[in-house]
Formats: sequence, structure tokens, C-alpha cells
Amino acid sequence: MPGSIRMPKGTEHFKRIPFQFTEEITSKNVFLRLPDAFSPMERMILQSNGNLQRLLSAYYNEPSQAEIIKNDMVMSSPFAQYDREMHMFFANQYVYKAESFLVVKDKTVQDLIEKHKYGLGQLFSHTHSLPEFTIHSVGRYGDSKGASFWRDYSLIIPNVIECFIRETFKENLFEEFKGNRTNGTVWFSKDVTEEVDYVDK
Repeated sequence: MPGSIRMPKGTEHFKRIPFQFTEEITSKNVFLRLPDAFSPMERMILQSNGNLQRLLSAYYNEPSQAEIIKNDMVMSSPFAQYDREMHMFFANQYVYKAESFLVVKDKTVQDLIEKHKYGLGQLFSHTHSLPEFTIHSVGRYGDSKGASFWRDYSLIIPNVIECFIRETFKENLFEEFKGNRTNGTVWFSKDVTEEVDYVDK
């Protein structure tokens, strides 16, 4: 994922639109423009910065329940690297899947991942640091609001951890989907080099 966009398998024919995910921060304003094709609630989710579980817990008024599918160390030197997947539930409802690749440069953080199976939200709370947040692409499996959608992004704390993440949200998350699932759309960062291979994610 770093430096490139690798789209999920089956999206080869989706419409592709370059988009500038530029965050504007001034003394009086913080703004991240997102495609108008997403609903207000969906845009809140897409721009959440390390606090997704907290936002969805507030929406459902229930604690999150994470099911760890895998948490595999794929390399240990020079830094520990992990291939992770987890499914998130609220009130016993499946809400989204998170697939991530982590490069861990801090031993304390590595212990939290390896021994205690911390999620990313818990990791950032533990470090008391706000990560650098960059959206690389967003996409939708369908032609209208309510369809399943995803985002690819990175969260980085220099010299501590680098996280490259894809989150895929269920259909009918906030509103009923009544459209066509055959086609979809991908908005990708103008600053990212597009790859032609497609991964089975």
C-alpha cells in the first residue's frame, strides 16, 4: 500500500477518479475535503483519525467488540512487521473489517501488539500521540449511498509505528442501499502512483 494504490480484487472495472485529499488546517479551521458521493455520516467515518471505534461506539451506544482474525509477525529485523486482520462488532452486529500492515519501531508498542493484542485505537491512546493521518484512496461497491465502502490510509508516529490500513464497511451501515452492486467508484490520491495489479482483499 505505501506509495501506491492496490485495489481490492473485483474492482478492475470500477470508475476511477483522481482526488486531492488535502487537509486544510488554520488557526480557525480544520477541513478535509471528501467526495460528495458519500453521505455526511459516511464522510465522518472516512475522515476519522485513529478514533473510529470511539465514534462508532457513540453511534451504537455500545462498546466495541473486536474479533482478531490474524496478528502475524512477518519480519522481525530491522523492525518488527505485522500482517493483521480484525472484524469489529457493535451490539453483536458486524460493522467493518480492518486489514493492516504495521512497521513497529518501538519495543513497548511491539509488546502491546504481540503480548496483549492491542488494537490500533488502544495503541494510540497508550502512546498519548496523535498520528500523522493520510488518506490514499476511498471506494464504494455500488452506485449510491448505503453501499459497502472502504478507505485506504496510513497512520504514522515517527520512530514509533507506521500503519497502512484498509477498512471495509458493511452495506446498509447508516442507510438502506437500493442501488446496483455491479459497478463502483474509486477516488484515489493524485500523489499516489496507481498500480495495475489487484489484490485479493
